[in-house]
Amino acid sequence: MTTADSQLEGFRSYMATASDLSQGSRNRYAYEVDRFFKLVGKTTDELSPRDILDWNAILQEGGAAQGTVGQKRAALRCFFEYREDFEEDKHAGVLLRAMKHLKMPPDLVQRRQPYSLTEEQILRVLAAAGDRPGVGLRDRALVHFLWASGARRAEARNLLLSNLDMDHRVARVLGKGDKWRMVGFDLGCQIDLGAWLEARRTWEIENEVVEVFVSAFGRPLNLDTVGTIVREAAERAGLDTAVWTHLLRHSRATALLSGPGRMSIAGAAKFLGHDNPRTTMGYFHPADSDLMEEYDRATQRQDEGG
Repeated sequence: MTTADSQLEGFRSYMATASDLSQGSRNRYAYEVDRFFKLVGKTTDELSPRDILDWNAILQEGGAAQGTVGQKRAALRCFFEYREDFEEDKHAGVLLRAMKHLKMPPDLVQRRQPYSLTEEQILRVLAAAGDRPGVGLRDRALVHFLWASGARRAEARNLLLSNLDMDHRVARVLGKGDKWRMVGFDLGCQIDLGAWLEARRTWEIENEVVEVFVSAFGRPLNLDTVGTIVREAAERAGLDTAVWTHLLRHSRATALLSGPGRMSIAGAAKFLGHDNPRTTMGYFHPADSDLMEEYDRATQRQDEGG
């Protein structure tokens, strides 16, 4: 076991026994810390405040949004706190203080307009996802499930075969705060998932791998790969806007809350796994034409009476 592996094992134990983090957050923090050390190629003792500064610059130059950067920083801060408090690592304290001087990147949400994809754009992304040789059926099913269910990236990545009900078009996913919920998907997604599951049976899958979506090596997909599949499918589709996994979730929320058969805010909140319906409203991005249609319906009676 390498020094980094040993520190990560201790970090996992610390999070499980001395923190209030949920299992999902603990897994994410461990993943982010492991990824950080692989990126910088140094141990904790070899790190300098300059390394932290350079890492932060890489995040900002890569166009990461504030929420993403915040999550990565929170994981690293938690790790340094563990090292300082429980391993009596004074150098970790130096690195922790250096992190307090880092600035957050500007929020790129407004520059990523539109923040909701149209149905035509979704169809183009799905077609492009299915074009990848060898893994097209998996990629199309994954992208379609993300869109149709509004699931988060980690929820789709961790979806188990036993929690997928193809007959009733529902799936049980583990969301934030280790909370389970049911999500649905449409007929088109059912067809794409069925095609992938048929192909999956022909793949060489490692023992005890029970996730729906697996890598070409028969292992569970990692979160970065899920994001890459979505981003590259959109690029091949020729979309002129950045596309990432959470954009599919926002797009689904907008679709659920739009149109004549739209869901209630409370229903959409439950479907998306939001404790507060206000959060759901933050995912609603109607087009100007939709707003005008609502305005016309709301004022029609007044106009007729005037």
